[in-house]
Amino acid sequence: MDTYSYFTDGAATMVRRDGKYLRCEGGWAYIKCLNGEEDSSQSGGCSLTTNNEMELYAIYASMRDFLDFCVDGDKIEIYTDSGYCIGIFTQWAKNWQKRGWRKSDGKPIENMELVKAIWSLMGEIEDKGCEVLFVKVKGHSGNVMNNAADKLAVEAKGVAKRTGETVGYNGMDDVLLGTK
Repeated sequence: MDTYSYFTDGAATMVRRDGKYLRCEGGWAYIKCLNGEEDSSQSGGCSLTTNNEMELYAIYASMRDFLDFCVDGDKIEIYTDSGYCIGIFTQWAKNWQKRGWRKSDGKPIENMELVKAIWSLMGEIEDKGCEVLFVKVKGHSGNVMNNAADKLAVEAKGVAKRTGETVGYNGMDDVLLGTK
């Protein structure tokens, strides 16, 4: 039984103009540790996004990576500084799904396609006999791995700004990115 720890982060630039926020470029990243030892990392981004979308995509990419390697009994730990992301998958998504993917007030869910994709991956992970655990870390607080993931996400945001390209999991274009 192995433990895969993914330190995830997202970064995005939003510009306030005429009282509204405009989406700009963003980046996502994860660093994978296998049984406590740093193993690999990935990052990417797109030119029109939000910070929440990048945080979510880093989690999505981590779970896709885990599914490529996991066997029955393995555990995935998702380390994130996003309380929003943790709340989605530990408190809200189950009820959203019961209500036809609507909030309790009937309003639509932001980043719904990405949320549903992650929820589906969580089901696949559990079907393989593996455990999913979310761990909240304080952002920019001296957690070496979280800071390193943040640096990768910021660098990926810079690449997205310069190139305008969309880079998802395994370097591929992904329809889940920048689709708002």
